[in-house]
Amino acid sequence: MSPRTLRLALAAACLALTGCATQPPATDLLPPHARLAVLQLPPSVGDDDLRRVLHSQAKQVPAGELAQDREALQRQLAASLRRALEQARVPMLRAADVITLGPDPPMEVGQALSVAALAALRARHPADAYLRIRLTDYGLTPKHWRSAYVGFEVLATLGIGALLYVHETTRPLAGLYLLQEGVEEYSEGYAGWWLLNRLSRPVRIEADLVDGTDGRVLWQDSETGLAGWRWGHLWHMDAATRDALLQTATDRMSDDLMVGLEGR
Repeated sequence: MSPRTLRLALAAACLALTGCATQPPATDLLPPHARLAVLQLPPSVGDDDLRRVLHSQAKQVPAGELAQDREALQRQLAASLRRALEQARVPMLRAADVITLGPDPPMEVGQALSVAALAALRARHPADAYLRIRLTDYGLTPKHWRSAYVGFEVLATLGIGALLYVHETTRPLAGLYLLQEGVEEYSEGYAGWWLLNRLSRPVRIEADLVDGTDGRVLWQDSETGLAGWRWGHLWHMDAATRDALLQTATDRMSDDLMVGLEGR
């Protein structure tokens, strides 16, 4: 196996293991008859990403149309979550309501709620616990995947370049190696992300479980749904096909979230 093939294999393994740390099922952290509310936070998907996915042929997209796109994302995710909750094995999940929240008051997945914020939330949506969900990536390779891969590649490339430079006989090759690797990694990484974006339309959410009595974060996870590849989509990709892939990825993400919540 060549050094580059080995690095790519190790990078793939690192990405596959991201977020795979074992933790107890979320529902095990609550009493069996606890009342759960699912809070759908505003998506963090940026306008540029929405344009790339939903308006790839348009030079400009009005802000009002992007706002409508974001509302449609919220409705799609809410419907997918409700479907997955209805099929859950744990009664607590089947009985949970999905509540779409606005930007105020602001919340961040993974951050505990203050006493005041928790009191305001309980006044509007009484519950024993809150499952907060935020859509972070829609139809594009999740940003944290790209960052992890790029970081791994940079460290590996610099390490090999340094080894070449240490030895006098291979020192002249160090600069050429770094230049060649930089070009290769940019082109291959871009091609890989483009394929994943077009064929799988990744949809990613972050989620946490908050104790309704003190605002503590009891459980936190993330899930990414991927549609199955069909090579014909490389040549034919209309709006209907794209939307069907996005729906499939969203539903698979919701199903995977239920697996994590129930520990199946």
